[in-house]
Amino acid sequence: MNTAEADEETHIHFSILKRGQRDPEGPYTDQDILHKLNEGEITAEDLVYYEGLGEWKPLGEVFEIQEQISHFVDDGQDTQKVAIAFREISNIVGASENIFYIAVQEKAGLLSKTKQCVVITDAHIYILHERRVGYELEAHLWKTITNTLMRDEGRGLGTFSLLLGGEKRVDICHIPLKQVQRLFQLSQEMKQDLA
Repeated sequence: MNTAEADEETHIHFSILKRGQRDPEGPYTDQDILHKLNEGEITAEDLVYYEGLGEWKPLGEVFEIQEQISHFVDDGQDTQKVAIAFREISNIVGASENIFYIAVQEKAGLLSKTKQCVVITDAHIYILHERRVGYELEAHLWKTITNTLMRDEGRGLGTFSLLLGGEKRVDICHIPLKQVQRLFQLSQEMKQDLA
């Protein structure tokens, strides 16, 4: 993968609609938008849109969310997938539940073209499945998770597994190894905190 392809894959592209104008401008990266905000070329009241957002929203509102999302992409996650997972999980978690980490599959399985996300909170591990129409969320309370495992698949990818009640195992394959290691580390810390 060349640098341009990597940049394309890890950055959300934004369109801006300034108040009082009919035609949007863009695409812009988040750095472009921050520069324009700092230069006064756009304001927090102007509207912004990106794929996955659903509707035009005030820039100030979206960039507050973007700031929250940015700390989940330290390990090379697909930013658009992280944004979708963050939005989907944020819609269902209570105010007392905190999102700690979001991992994204590097590649989908043989029969699927969509990527899954694994989200660790202080109450659950969520697995977000993209479907033809919308998303399906699989939620597992920490108290139902007997153990977590990780396996190196080679080529920089790994599998993160959940053992549920000693009877069922859920595998999420093809996640970049650095993300698998972080999932495993956080899950072990969570299990220790519950013990």
